[in-house]
Amino acid sequence: MQIGNKYQFLLDAYTGEGGFWDGSYLIKHPRESDEKYNRRKALAVYPNYVKKVVKAYLGQLFKVPPQRENLNEVYERFSQDADRKKTYIDDIVKKAMLLSMIMGVCFAVVDKPREEALTRAEELEKRLFPYVVLKKPSEVAAYKTDDLGLSMISFCETDEQGLLRYRIFTRTEWIIAQDPEGRGVIQRGEHGLGDVPVVPLYSMEVLTDSIFGTPWILDIAELNFDLYNALSELRELLRSQTFSILAFPAKDVADAAKLKDITLSTENALPYNPEAGGKPDFIAPPEGPVRLYLEYIEKTIQHIYKIAGIEFLGTEAKSGKSGVAFSFMFQEMDAVLQSWAGALEEWEYRIAELVCRWEGETFEGNITYNRRFNLVDLAQEVKNALDAVTLQISPTFDRELKKRLARLVLADWGSDEVFEKIDEEIDGEDVYRERLAEETA
Repeated sequence: MQIGNKYQFLLDAYTGEGGFWDGSYLIKHPRESDEKYNRRKALAVYPNYVKKVVKAYLGQLFKVPPQRENLNEVYERFSQDADRKKTYIDDIVKKAMLLSMIMGVCFAVVDKPREEALTRAEELEKRLFPYVVLKKPSEVAAYKTDDLGLSMISFCETDEQGLLRYRIFTRTEWIIAQDPEGRGVIQRGEHGLGDVPVVPLYSMEVLTDSIFGTPWILDIAELNFDLYNALSELRELLRSQTFSILAFPAKDVADAAKLKDITLSTENALPYNPEAGGKPDFIAPPEGPVRLYLEYIEKTIQHIYKIAGIEFLGTEAKSGKSGVAFSFMFQEMDAVLQSWAGALEEWEYRIAELVCRWEGETFEGNITYNRRFNLVDLAQEVKNALDAVTLQISPTFDRELKKRLARLVLADWGSDEVFEKIDEEIDGEDVYRERLAEETA
């Protein structure tokens, strides 16, 4: 597959726009006429499995919002207006995660307005506080790294007059220049943060020295691209061959010429010499090519689910897979979600530290992202557990089973303190029974 702009292709794969909308992502057959190719582009429909898969993961990842405690005034204010557009921090986090899944990395630039206020009231009125700007990898013009990590990064942007400019950050200063390396300085100043105020968020583990990560949706997008082309080719096959051809008797060429203006129900006719025998009849094309396309399309869809780690969404009803197989699928998805939750937590901590440094303070709050994802069929789990209770295997077994049930049912909102209290109450039931037995003996 040859795509000119990788990041634009990945973004189009998620949104369904660009080449998927106008048909330019369809691959032209070597002997296909321009007329047929343009017709295929006009009729092409993009089945957006990329968005379906991404939404499935994000829905689970943010089902329980992150918890923030003991925040100082600086970060509390920032969390309520993270981008100077009155956007709450949770919405910034969700957008950053989405961009990271699509493009491999999303950069959070933690900046502060250059304007200075004479009074605290003026500062509040003009909202001259630290804020975050999300940058895509396609906006990175240059960067440098050393043993300590990122030492310089340059982003391309346009100013109010529409002129191309470069916003550059190092460990000591910020620069706006006409060149990505900092030449042709327009503005510059020291930020005093001691670090580059840019925090990358990755959706997959980075195994190279590059600051660009591998897009999580890459394989899924390529399969969806293949599916898009296969469906278009099937559509053209159906359009060209679905209507049967009427075999109509004509003794000779002159007799066949008389049929040229005839309009039939299928608008397709093939003259034949009746003297060789036979009668008027319809000739249908073989169904083999269509069936092969349908089988290939079905396998491609299932492969998308398999690569995404959510095969149970596409095959659960008809695959006959065992509970163990589905449990393994849930574990795979759970591992991915827990990894992202950890990455998001670390990412926001680094942002919080930079926000507070801009204001000359230290961040000492607590940020916790949910890492309990209840992906197993809860109803079946509870049923199995309740059935096991009736076996009365042992008091210890019953106690541990009840603790397991509590964590299944309260997985989305139970805290560690709540579970500890439940455990104590469950463990205390036997003590109560023993005392009651002694008193009634």
